[in-house]
Formats: sequence, C-alpha cells, structure tokens
Amino acid sequence: MVILEHTKTQLKFRYRPYSLWLGTGGWMLGILFLVPIIYLQLSWMFYLWWIPLFLVVNVVASILLLIFAGRVVICHFDKDYNGFTLKRRSLLNTQVIWHPLAHIIDVQVEAIGWNPDRNANCQIALFLKSGDRIPLDLGLRSINDKLNTANLIRKFLNMTPQKWSY
Repeated sequence: MVILEHTKTQLKFRYRPYSLWLGTGGWMLGILFLVPIIYLQLSWMFYLWWIPLFLVVNVVASILLLIFAGRVVICHFDKDYNGFTLKRRSLLNTQVIWHPLAHIIDVQVEAIGWNPDRNANCQIALFLKSGDRIPLDLGLRSINDKLNTANLIRKFLNMTPQKWSY
C-alpha cells in the first residue's frame, strides 16, 4: 500500500498486488519454458493425453488469476467534494463505489478469524449509516499496519483513534 496523497482535504491510498503479479507471471513463464524442454528432451511425453492438457490448464488458470485477483485498489477520501471513492480496477473492468463522507459512521479493524497460533486475521472496514460495511483490502499484512492505517483514516475523518486489545 502506498499513500498517494495526505493533506487536510485529501487522503488517497493505492494498493497494487505486485507479489501476485510476479508470482503468476513467473509461473506462466515457467510453464511456457517447460513446454520446449519437455518436447526436446522427453518428446514421448507429448503422446500422453494429460501433458498438453496440464500445460493449457496452468496457463488458463494463471490468466484467470491475473484477471480476477490482480486488482488495483484506489481508496480516496475527499473533503472538498465530501466523498469517499473506492476503485477496484482489473484487466477487464473497473468497479467504483462512492459514498458521502457523512455516511461513514465508523472505521474499524475487525477480526474475521483466528489462527491457532493466536494471530488474528483482520481487515479494515468502513461502516455506513445504511448498515452496510465496506471492507478495504489494501494489502497490509500485520495488525499494527492495519490499525495505523485505520487510525489515519479516523484522524482524517475527525474520529477518535481505535486501540487494539488482544
């Protein structure tokens, strides 16, 4: 996550899933380099029905992963226009969510699960007057980073900071 803008009237975050892009791209290139190696060294394997199917399925799965999970997220709080915009942009489409800042009643780091090693799975969520909640996936791993980001948003919206208790 990168803070693009942080002023009195603007707060803007951007998350690009670089690790997903690099991992999927490396997997696709690895599969594509594997095809000539198998063909040159072990050409008899191409007569097995499942080898070409395995290669095609891997490439298609990698492309689908890039399309559906490799989304760029831009979160923009704007006091000038009194609005909150959440853009999720993928290769095929862009989803835009807009709400007035006055509709945001709370920003929380909420636990969505618990691991046996006593680490909570958490996410930042915006709670609206309508009862809806908007989860913000900004690619943050640690609880402290999520709490600091939530408190930055809360401070921007003139709310009291949230404290985390185990």
